[in-house]
Amino acid sequence: MSFNYAPLAKTATNLLTKYGRGLTFTRTSKGAYDPATGKTSDTTSTFTKNCVLFDYRDADINGQTVLAGDRRALAEAHAYQVGDTVAIGSDTFRVISVSNNQPGDTALVSELQIRK
Repeated sequence: MSFNYAPLAKTATNLLTKYGRGLTFTRTSKGAYDPATGKTSDTTSTFTKNCVLFDYRDADINGQTVLAGDRRALAEAHAYQVGDTVAIGSDTFRVISVSNNQPGDTALVSELQIRK
């Protein structure tokens, strides 16, 4: 017997919508290399997801994997990638790591480490 996580995923999305805010993520993908110009044709796409932002505790900052100024974002489930950028106010942060909370086949939320 398997557990149906769909209602739990819906609740997570509803809570992030209620208490979070919509942030716009940008992903740049490398295209094909053009030997005539010596450049690749990059494509950029954007998407908006609801997130709740947290600061790391001083005890979490170790100077190697977590640096001062890094933030955590609890975000709606999505296929985030390291290297995506997110605009928060006038600052642009880059996604450093992605951790998905996904029991079974149902993605609930994603925890992102973001850095200026």
